[in-house]
Amino acid sequence: MTRSHPHEQHRAAPRRRRAFTLIELLISITLIVILVGFLATALGRTTRSARRTASQRSAQSLAEAVIQFREQFGFLPPLVHDGELVSNGMNQFQIDSPDAGYIDGPVREVVGANYDYATIVAWNRGSGPDAFNFLRRRSGNASDAVELPSGGAWDLDSAWDDRRYSRYALAYYLAGALPRNVDGVQGEGFVRPQPDGSFVGIGYPVGSTRDRYQSLVDTDRSGISLRYGYARAFDILEHGVAMYDPDSPPSVEDIYNLYGGPDQSDALIALVDNFGTAYRYYRWEQGRYNAANRLVVETTLDMNIPPILLDPEALIELENEDRALNDELIDLTASDIALREAGFAIVGAGPDKLFGTEPIELLVDRLGERDPNGDPAEVARIRKRAMDDNVVALGK
Repeated sequence: MTRSHPHEQHRAAPRRRRAFTLIELLISITLIVILVGFLATALGRTTRSARRTASQRSAQSLAEAVIQFREQFGFLPPLVHDGELVSNGMNQFQIDSPDAGYIDGPVREVVGANYDYATIVAWNRGSGPDAFNFLRRRSGNASDAVELPSGGAWDLDSAWDDRRYSRYALAYYLAGALPRNVDGVQGEGFVRPQPDGSFVGIGYPVGSTRDRYQSLVDTDRSGISLRYGYARAFDILEHGVAMYDPDSPPSVEDIYNLYGGPDQSDALIALVDNFGTAYRYYRWEQGRYNAANRLVVETTLDMNIPPILLDPEALIELENEDRALNDELIDLTASDIALREAGFAIVGAGPDKLFGTEPIELLVDRLGERDPNGDPAEVARIRKRAMDDNVVALGK
């Protein structure tokens, strides 16, 4: 009989491999799902950050193109009238058009000419002390009241009703994206522009190359692209044409109808960012006319900087405060030298597609905020949140 070795008698039997229990399996799956969620969120943030950075660089390149335009032609690109009701019947805010009220789009057909062409409806400098009132947002009277295009004194609600921008001017004057009967060149490129918004060369024989210029921007680069028929559904709401109703927002077709119908949509051309929102081109004139009819700048309020470039919480100090209007201690620019010297800006809405100047009801709905119930501090906080991811490039 063969005996086993003594050491073998005490050798433990091999263990069976234990399988995962159902609970352990569920925990493992849950952890994997959480990790994937974290990675997806981080990747999404990284992607948005990269796209926002590209949009910031593109905004700066657009500002440089505006400066190049001025150096080449001697004036800044005109501020195209995007089609909203702006003047409210006040002559100092009338556009260069014989008609008052709505404009059927920023491009208007010319009737009675020997050839077919169209002209851009743009703000013009005009003449006299009231010429810049639209760009200054000042009444020009001795009392120095701050007066907006819709009328009324300065307050937090009306402060955001600032229409000194265009969604279409950059595509028109930097890219020349309009058809031949508007800017003299089919597609990108244009003939010599004029300060009043018109182009020299319209009506010349077909094929004329007189004073012909190429696009000043690269519309194929990351962060800039041409969008035809551009009309965001709630852009028109910004100036009180209608109240925003989250349950029944306007459609793009509704916006087209305000411009005179879908046929006008071909002229609604914009340069859009990585998130599909058009860059805004802001212009303003610094100074106010005092009682002696002299243009002066005594406080940062006199600089007439659009509120979209300012801290919403700083504007609270200005609400119905007569003292604040002449208080030099209130520095709306936060001593930003570039902002103090600027005369135009390119502004992009960023990843949230909100500029922060939209109706507060819309911002509350889009950002998932609670109704501020008119609390100025809460309104300012919500606007600031919407503005935090904006991209801004300044120029003078």
